Amino acid sequence: MPHDGKFEFDSVQDEKSIQAFLAALTEGFGKGRVVLRSESEEIVLCPGALVSFGVKAKRKDGESKMTIKISWKDAKSPIATGERTIQVES
Repeated sequence: MPHDGKFEFDSVQDEKSIQAFLAALTEGFGKGRVVLRSESEEIVLCPGALVSFGVKAKRKDGESKMTIKISWKDAKSPIATGERTIQVES
């Protein structure tokens, strides 16, 4: 695994850009390797077989927000799986 590091990126994007990002992220998870890169930063992440996954969404005063959190341990240690599921509809 590459050395420790931190990557942050904030910007305003259109719907097609978000779709492309999520598709690339999905592909990276399928390959077991996600590379995040901007002009001056890069981080390589190698997701484990089991990951912790959370979604928060809210709408207030005409603004909507969705936060997706995905995390895992780099070390190969057993993790209990949960029985909870989530569905996304479009």
